[in-house]
Amino acid sequence: MQFDTSSGLFRICEWLYRLALLNMLAIGFTLLGGIVLGFFPAITAMFALNNKWIKSEEFSVLKEFWKVYKKQFIRSNVLGGLILVTAIALYIDFALVQNFNGILYYLILSSSATVLVLSFIVLLYVFSLMAEFPDIGLINQIKRAIQLSTLFPLQTIWMGLSLVSFLFICWVIPGFAFLFLGSGLTFIAMYFSNFALKRLDKYENLPSDGRIIKERGVLHGE
Repeated sequence: MQFDTSSGLFRICEWLYRLALLNMLAIGFTLLGGIVLGFFPAITAMFALNNKWIKSEEFSVLKEFWKVYKKQFIRSNVLGGLILVTAIALYIDFALVQNFNGILYYLILSSSATVLVLSFIVLLYVFSLMAEFPDIGLINQIKRAIQLSTLFPLQTIWMGLSLVSFLFICWVIPGFAFLFLGSGLTFIAMYFSNFALKRLDKYENLPSDGRIIKERGVLHGE
């Protein structure tokens, strides 16, 4: 008896296997890095492998995961440090703002909320861009993440809603979270990011839209 490898059911099972395997590798390599130092490199590696799977590339899963993990170890932890510092600063801001009244209260609250939204937007794209363009500097990656969210705001909203919906499923079904939490979230973010970059490629070919062409050049560091 032969299985039809092109059938929809087979493809779903293949993706479930891939994502479960990727999630287990991420857990293992996070522990390998002492949790603190291994967490963000493992996330970066999940993005990189999901990117290759989305593009239908063939590769050794363990070898490729280890390759990305080592290559992006320092930069991923630098990004992780920036995320933690930003999170702590925002927590302090929102805690201290309760001590103010009047116009000062609203000014501090609005500025903190703006930083929170921008930080969330950057998180939606920056790891995906690191997977797609691994040799570009971290600061430029953060700028490009903001640029992408500006060019495609509706897609950014859909990405955020998809991630929140997936988190809700994982919260309702803990066993599902153990197998697919990290790999599922990175797949969703990587899928939307790739879609945004493809749309950017289409806009690049329109001669009347010079602004988009310029943004595309910046995205690739040209």
